[in-house]
Amino acid sequence: MKNSAIILKNLIERTLTGAIYVVVISGAIWFHPYSFLGLFMVITGLALWEFFALTGRKDAHRYIEIAGGVYLFAVSFFYAAGNVAGYVYLPYLFFLLYMLVAGLYRVTSDPVHEWAMKLFAQFYIAGLLSLLNFIAFASGTYAYGCILLIFAFVWLNDTAAYLIGTSFGKHPLFPRVSPLKSWEGFAGGLSVVLLSALVMSYYIPDLFGGWQQWVILAAVIVVFGTWGDLIESLLKRTYGVKDSGKLLPGHGGLLDRIDSALLAAPAVYICLKIIGGW
Repeated sequence: MKNSAIILKNLIERTLTGAIYVVVISGAIWFHPYSFLGLFMVITGLALWEFFALTGRKDAHRYIEIAGGVYLFAVSFFYAAGNVAGYVYLPYLFFLLYMLVAGLYRVTSDPVHEWAMKLFAQFYIAGLLSLLNFIAFASGTYAYGCILLIFAFVWLNDTAAYLIGTSFGKHPLFPRVSPLKSWEGFAGGLSVVLLSALVMSYYIPDLFGGWQQWVILAAVIVVFGTWGDLIESLLKRTYGVKDSGKLLPGHGGLLDRIDSALLAAPAVYICLKIIGGW
């Protein structure tokens, strides 16, 4: 009886947190370009903070690196919007040089590993998230529907894969990294997202191209989103932690929630360049 109460409490907590998270993300993307910018600057900073905590970084230099990542997202927004020229990236280039040179003066047991992790953090979080700006302004003006579609498909896939996987999963998808994920869950998530893409292509055809493009985009988001989830799982397994943080009750950290979108964003950007759409 006690275990049932705990399970119910966790389910309510997880559902409530998830609902608030979806509303906040969707609302910020929909409301205004600057609300999108502000929220994702915060997300970039918090995700970098969690990454450094996860990997054992507790020195004061992490604050500078977080600021650098947030700056990259911000200038990418204004550059993608056509408001500034490429020179705005020069301070970030200087920042990257600073990280390399500063490493010469830090006494550590493995300076090369420290360099690698710093640069990886910038690429993995700030760099990949910054591509959302180029997707948002791919048509020349801010198109919130494009970004909402990415997150909607990611969330739909995560939910369907979890429910179907826990109910019918028997064949591990990637046991070395994430033993609980199954091929049944992956197939279920993919099927639900593809079906949703077909329905959306009929009811809101103005958002994207024909149904073929919708299906391709949906498949790309599911496949790369799954890889994104597995990459973060491998990162956590390497450092022996269950969650990237405790910011979102019932869900872990913020990095746990955006891991799929981190890899889906560049894949969608490439997809749009190849097949077109919006």
